[in-house]
Formats: sequence, C-alpha cells, structure tokens
Amino acid sequence: MDYFKAPLDPMDMNDQQSIAGIIAVTCLLSAVGYKVAVRSIEQGKNVLRDRGIYGIDINKITPEGMDRFREERRTRPLGMFSDEFKKLLIPESLGIVVGAVYLAVIMTLMLVCRVPLARYNAAICSIALMLLLGFVDDVLDVRWRHKIILSILSTAPMMMSYDGSTTVILPKIPIVEQYLGGSLDLGILYVVAMSLICVFCTNSINILAGVNGLEVGQSIVIGVSILAHNIIQLQGSNWRPNLISFVLCLPYITCCLALWKFNKYPSKVFVGDSFTYFSGICLSVMAITGHFTKTLMLFFIPQLINFAISLPQLFGIIPCPRHRVPKWNPATDKLSPSYATPNCINLTVLNVMLLITGPLKEGQLTKALILFQAGCSLIGFAIRYYVASLFYVVVE
Repeated sequence: MDYFKAPLDPMDMNDQQSIAGIIAVTCLLSAVGYKVAVRSIEQGKNVLRDRGIYGIDINKITPEGMDRFREERRTRPLGMFSDEFKKLLIPESLGIVVGAVYLAVIMTLMLVCRVPLARYNAAICSIALMLLLGFVDDVLDVRWRHKIILSILSTAPMMMSYDGSTTVILPKIPIVEQYLGGSLDLGILYVVAMSLICVFCTNSINILAGVNGLEVGQSIVIGVSILAHNIIQLQGSNWRPNLISFVLCLPYITCCLALWKFNKYPSKVFVGDSFTYFSGICLSVMAITGHFTKTLMLFFIPQLINFAISLPQLFGIIPCPRHRVPKWNPATDKLSPSYATPNCINLTVLNVMLLITGPLKEGQLTKALILFQAGCSLIGFAIRYYVASLFYVVVE
C-alpha cells in the first residue's frame, strides 16, 4: 500500500534517476502499445466489418459504380453484396480501437510511474469523450453544428480542471507595449480559447482528409514535432510540464504508427471520425499540459491554410458538396482537382496541390502532403526558436 501513498509527481520531482525511469517506462510501454494496437486492429477490423461498419474507397470507383453500390446497400441484406463490391469493402472506424489501446497504455503509465491520476484524469476523460463522439459520428453521421457543440462539451473536463496561468506574454511591439504592457491576463477567456483550440484541432484534421493515409500521416508528423519540442524543453527550466507531455505523446505516436501500417495506401482499413477526433484532442491535451499551445499552432500550419481557404465553402459562399475529395480518373489511375462549380475547384489543400503539380496517383499525393506537413513543422520550429526571439524578451 505504501506504493500508492507516495506518488512520484513529475511536477514536484528533481531526482534525475526518477525522471530517466519515467522516460524508460514510457518507451517500453509505448512499444508494447504498438504491438497491442497492431494485434487489436487485425482482429477489430473483421468485427467492425461484420457489424456493418464499413465503407468503400471513393477514389477507386467510378460515380456510376458508387451509385450501384448505394443501391445494393439499400436493397440487399446486410453484407450480401455482389462480387463486384465485396472486394472493395473496407472496415471503418478503426480509430476507436487505437484510441482504446492508447487510453489503456496511458492509464498503465500513470499507475506504473506513480503519477497521481487525480491531476490528469480530466485530460484522460476529455480524450475518452472525444473518442466516443467520433465513433458516434461514424455510426450516426452527426450534423456539423451538433459536432461543434458536442466537441466543446467534450473539452469541459479538461477546461474545468485547469488551474494554470491565464496570462499571455505579449510581443515586443511598441504600440502593444504602450497600451497593454508586456503581458495580459485573459482570465476565463484563456480557458475559452483553449477549448476552441481543442475543437479546431479535432475538426481541422477531419477536413484535411480524403486520400489513403493522410489523416494518420499528418497526425504522426505533428506528434513527432511535439515530441521533438518536448525533448528540447526537457533540457531547460520548463521541463516538468513537458515531461508529462512527453509521456502523453510517445504512446500516441506508436499507436498511430500501428494504424498507419493498415491505413497507408492502399488502405486496408479506414480510420473514421473516431480517429480524427481522438487525434485532435490528444494533440491539444499534450500542448495544454505542456504549456505550449502557441507552438502547437505552428505545427498546424497546413491545417490552418486548409481551414482558411475552405471558409468560402464552409460559409456557403461557394457550393460545398458532401465530399470535396479529388476526382479519380480510372483510365490513368490518377487524381485531379474536383470542382465545386465549372470555374472553381473545391477549396482544399489537396485540390490546390493537384492544381500545382498536375494529376498524381493517390499514393504520390499522400506522400506530397505528408512532406508538406513535415516542411511546415520545420518552419514552425524556426519561428518558435529563432524568429520569436525578435518579438519576445524570453524564448526558451
């Protein structure tokens, strides 16, 4: 019983051996999490398909073929498809499996490392709620306005338990310093802003999608960027919150790598909204726990660009179809931009990329977008550690 009476809280810890022990245990359990996730996906995909949770890759079927598939799905008993479609069925919502494995690993880590769960269970609760919301969306196809409301509610446990600083450091701009000084206490607005960041992260990954492996690929790149930031910060005075962020981040990356094994082109499984919601809230929780929400936004540059250029369609200024994915040409097996109107492409980073590069095979487009994500992360690091020193007094 003494084991549970004296938790090793990293926020109060100074013992380097204990810190190294936490990192070592995190690495070990993250590796175990990868193995468990791979095995769980292998078994879970068949269960989900048998329960009718499956889809068809719209980038590998003509519009006419898609219409025939919808008709068969509507008129035939569950799973009784013709041979034409049986080979095209792909299990969906595998994000729920990966999310469950991740939560199991994190709670095991908290127990093994003797971290007091009371301090961090709100973050775990928010992750679990968002994962559940994503799975409900996969099954019930929740309307967008309801998704936003439910996403905000899912962040409530994390926001209500927040007891950190609500003060932001302002840049060294003369007019800002003259009227606002060097810092500004936002109070409750700070908590509201964090909640909105969580909602943005979950939905931005959701709308930057449409080709095999993209959702998982971009999540891995952002996760690795956060992990690199954590490792850098472990060398400085802000190491305590970044140690917790590290513990949250490494199992996330290994679980995503397990899903990537099945979701990369050509996909054997679809991740579903359960993964995009899970991924977005995990990345947000890491940043809030590690006190680097502004740095997180630098790792979301492609998602910010995609959101900005999508605004005319999201607000109905330009027609917005249900699917804005690129158009597949069966003759060349390449993707080209899809159009919202005869004179305007669907406004997404995917279509803009194809407009610049010309038609690409799906695997090539995924690689190009992941490389773009990685390049933007490097730009984010340059801004965070070099450019920021021009505007802020202290940049650690």
